[in-house]
Amino acid sequence: MAVWALANQETFREIGNLFRMNRGNSHPHIFEILKVIATTLKSTYITWPTASDCQRIASEFKSVSSIPNVDGCIDGTHIPIRAPGADRDSYISRKGYPSINVLAVCDNAKRFTYFYADRAGSVHDARVLRVSSLGRMLENGSLDGQSQKFHLLGDSAYPLLPTLLVPYLDNGHLTASQTQFNRIHSSTRSFIERQTRHTKPCQHRSKQTQSLNYYCVYVIHMNLVHASIHCSMVPVL
Repeated sequence: MAVWALANQETFREIGNLFRMNRGNSHPHIFEILKVIATTLKSTYITWPTASDCQRIASEFKSVSSIPNVDGCIDGTHIPIRAPGADRDSYISRKGYPSINVLAVCDNAKRFTYFYADRAGSVHDARVLRVSSLGRMLENGSLDGQSQKFHLLGDSAYPLLPTLLVPYLDNGHLTASQTQFNRIHSSTRSFIERQTRHTKPCQHRSKQTQSLNYYCVYVIHMNLVHASIHCSMVPVL
């Protein structure tokens, strides 16, 4: 029943009828399964790269972008919710609807390596990063736990840090090299923008269920899909 709810958009009443269970029973059963999957599998399938993984990811990013030592791309996305009765205004995003501001990082293989969903929609992306565990990692200056050479790529909503590269501010007086860097930066960072865009189909269900566990399970599913695609592309010896 929970798998059906994940794969389809029927209401809980329709799902309950399909499985001969009333809505009052189907709803908590589905929520419990989502919670178990999200809490037990998140740490297995949404993992930060090891030192050796950082080196491999950086090498693969450089081969397509020419920017050295890139360990991933960072972006924020808003997940629509039904605003709670208390403190409703703090959940209203800049786009005008109540949401949770989710911070995500993905690598060159389109695999999510970090996921943080703990701030209301009105909170700025830079603030979300600052209060996250990733923000503390960036402030400490090391993404692999050993060196300070790796960095992430982020858009202009984020601050420039030794471990976080953002585009040059376009004040109308950029040099040719700065314009070229911005173009390459934007092209490289499109990995994460495409991935967060692919999560849009699940956002209606997240709003309907009022559960970010659904979104987390969907992200885990995307990682598994990309892992299977990556494995199928590796030649069998």
